[in-house]
Amino acid sequence: MSEIARDFSAVVRLCEYCRELERLHLWGDDDEIDREFNAVCRAMWAYTCDDFHDDSLSVEDHAFLDNLTKKTAYEFALENGYDLADYNNGGYVSDWWGFAWMILAEKRGLFTPEQRTAAWAKHDAKLLAETKVIGVIRGL
Repeated sequence: MSEIARDFSAVVRLCEYCRELERLHLWGDDDEIDREFNAVCRAMWAYTCDDFHDDSLSVEDHAFLDNLTKKTAYEFALENGYDLADYNNGGYVSDWWGFAWMILAEKRGLFTPEQRTAAWAKHDAKLLAETKVIGVIRGL
């Protein structure tokens, strides 16, 4: 394992972007949580988990993600300049696993317009294959 970032002034504390997300985990519904998680991802990376396809990650990457614990996710995030600790509530941010996906996708260079276009084209093709869907309108 590589050296964990020790200069905390250079580490992005995700909890500073997750206050509303943490509140919604207590009082919101799944749709509100998903929207806010995506809003945090857009604020951090200008991309969301929907903007790259799972197939873009290797078998080894999927095994890594499947075996993550809060502690290993925290260490992985620190190695890559992010802090998953929740200094407001203690512990870790609620969506630590989703943020680990985003950090890995960033590390693998998946945040590109080409990856986004390919992911959404795959998603749209799946929707269009359904019998009652005649078109997909996408807005930003």
